[in-house]
Amino acid sequence: MIRFVKTTLLAGVCFGLGLTAAAVADDEDADVTRLLKLRLGTDQIAPAEATRAPGVYQTRFGNRFAYLIEGGRYVFIGDMVDLQMAQNLTEMSRRELVVEELAAFGEDSRIVFPADDEEKAVLNVFTDTSCGYCQQLHSEVGHLQAAGISVHYYPYPRGGARGPGYGDLRRVWCADDQREAMSIAKGSTDGTLTSASGDCAAAAAIDRGYALGNRIGVTGTPAMYDVDGAAFPGYVPYQQLIPQLLGQ
Repeated sequence: MIRFVKTTLLAGVCFGLGLTAAAVADDEDADVTRLLKLRLGTDQIAPAEATRAPGVYQTRFGNRFAYLIEGGRYVFIGDMVDLQMAQNLTEMSRRELVVEELAAFGEDSRIVFPADDEEKAVLNVFTDTSCGYCQQLHSEVGHLQAAGISVHYYPYPRGGARGPGYGDLRRVWCADDQREAMSIAKGSTDGTLTSASGDCAAAAAIDRGYALGNRIGVTGTPAMYDVDGAAFPGYVPYQQLIPQLLGQ
């Protein structure tokens, strides 16, 4: 029986900054992850990759990272830390996953509030129009834009298709002027959403955004990430957010 050990693997022997580039060969990967797939009852396990720690392989299921040893007999679920370099290698992998997933979502599927002048930073936000903290954050977007920060919105209806903001998110994405519709839906601008049905090709982004958020570990809104995939813990007032994004 495979032994699941929920812990943090402290690997002082990992002297590099991350994983090796090459993935394990298909046949070896199948052998290493065989028991994990069997015990989890799913094939949705990411290909195993060799880490710099001898005999330790990293894999992922959903947004959780796991480390396999002894040919896949034992698994550590948690973070692997390079003590000598003082780096959390798992967090680096998480950020890489976020960056890749956000890029794959596509520019046309997000709603962008661009920086007023020169763009100095980007804030990626998973949002729900029915979320009070999302509404508060949106009321402060102008301050972010003035500071040179572009805000990229991704739809994340809490509760999925049955969530309270699902219909409004569809109407926002279907609007001719998406930015204005976002401001109306969040109460920052007076008006009424004109795209009453929310039935258009662009509305497909709502379900895709919900699936994307779930893949990278979003559990509530607003969920915010910088351009390098680092997460912010929920709503952060603009007075604190601006210096963090600009590295001040």
